[in-house]
Amino acid sequence: MKATQHLKNLNIMKPVTHFLLALLLCFQFTRPIYAQKSVSLIAGAGLPELIHVGARYQVEQSQVGASIGFASQALTSYNADFLFHFGKASTLSSRKPWYVKWNYTYLKEKNEYEKINTSLFGGRIGREFNITQTFGIALDGGFIFRLDEDTTQLKPRPSSGWKLDVDLGIFNLLLPAVGINVFYKL
Repeated sequence: MKATQHLKNLNIMKPVTHFLLALLLCFQFTRPIYAQKSVSLIAGAGLPELIHVGARYQVEQSQVGASIGFASQALTSYNADFLFHFGKASTLSSRKPWYVKWNYTYLKEKNEYEKINTSLFGGRIGREFNITQTFGIALDGGFIFRLDEDTTQLKPRPSSGWKLDVDLGIFNLLLPAVGINVFYKL
């Protein structure tokens, strides 16, 4: 009995471990000793981040960040991001406007019938539009890959009589990702 409880505890810690490991890897990529440093607060909406708030830390042309998102009381996302900025310099910011973004997202969904925990990894390309020296908007798009999904049935769903099982092929694993963010540099 104790072994079963221990395995359940490990399954609960698995998403937290993935999230912290992704965040640690993001920090590892941004370790230059001499660099320009700043923090940006972000808020936005996107898939898979949902409606989210968070912060990013900048070192030279790289950023690492974390955010938490919600779509309802039943759907929550935990996100870790790494961005690398490139392109021509902006007139309002030392940060270059174009970026490549890699992110890890852990989605938790719970309704009266089941709990679904999903791990996603994504890559995007985007652009920042600086409105002032401290405020701007960012748009990005790309793809996300489903790494893992764990479904736990809480109670059986009532039968509706419909048996619809759609196979989406590659789109069961590969999905589009889009996002819009506003940022404020501290």
